Amino acid sequence: MFDIGFWELLVIAVVLLLVMGPERLPEVAKQAAFLVRKARQGMYRLRAEMQHEIDATPFADLDKARQEMTDFKNDIKQFGRELADSAEQDVADHGADEQNAKKDRVDDDS
Repeated sequence: MFDIGFWELLVIAVVLLLVMGPERLPEVAKQAAFLVRKARQGMYRLRAEMQHEIDATPFADLDKARQEMTDFKNDIKQFGRELADSAEQDVADHGADEQNAKKDRVDDDS
């Protein structure tokens, strides 16, 4: 996160030991650990709250509406195909009826 290596930490530890002294160093380390823990808890709470807000936004509703529109589009396409098939069948049936009528007239004329 901060890109601090081993040597940097060692230098910080030596400086703290010199400045704080060996008597106060455990107390300062404990206090630093407490502050880091509090910062992490705050970060996790903030992340959870942000995720909750994102989930509560209408984006989920938009995804649902998009899916419904896709389903509706597919239904319209299917209806169009069925209508075209029906029209082709009607044309084929009408053509067959005309052929039969012509054949019947030819037969009647003979």
